[in-house]
Amino acid sequence: MDSKVAAHCAIAAVLGIIAAATGFAGEATRVKVSEVFMVLDSCVYPNSPALALGIVSAVFTIITRIYISVWFGGSGCCRSDPNSTAITKLLFVLSWVASVIAMILLLTAAALNNRQVGQIDSYGYITCYVVKPGIFAAGAILALLSAVFGICAYLTISSVTQAATGLTGPLPVGAGVDLEKFPQQYTPQQQYPPRQQYPPQK
Repeated sequence: MDSKVAAHCAIAAVLGIIAAATGFAGEATRVKVSEVFMVLDSCVYPNSPALALGIVSAVFTIITRIYISVWFGGSGCCRSDPNSTAITKLLFVLSWVASVIAMILLLTAAALNNRQVGQIDSYGYITCYVVKPGIFAAGAILALLSAVFGICAYLTISSVTQAATGLTGPLPVGAGVDLEKFPQQYTPQQQYPPRQQYPPQK
């Protein structure tokens, strides 16, 4: 693997891991039902870093998406690159879908976690709302998968590009070979002087 390709993949992986780690941290620190109590028909919520962690996770998901789009060619699902295969396009589409859903889940969970109001049920009782378990975790997993899909797509198209580039080579001048149709290497043929004709001996 080329060092430049490895460096770009490592950066994308680190960004995806940070997005996933902060998302899982938000899941661990979200407000639970047992932590909420009522005072004078009002829900009192404890302080929780889940809001900040969810926002940070969503921000790193966006940064990862931008990095993949800029350096990896995030529009690979529609690109006209001849080295782009069906698998590459599918991976880019999955990366886009995963990142969008991850951002929606993380931002929604962060906003709902900070909701300081109650709800009145059908019986007229006030119930305190908390974020359902698994929303932060689902966003974190999708954020990580977005980076994984983007890296796999980049590695796929990079391997095809390197394989195609490795077959090209210089051709002899005047060989009459079409460079686009025949990219293989050719060995120039040795030119010999024309044979001289001698008069027949008597």
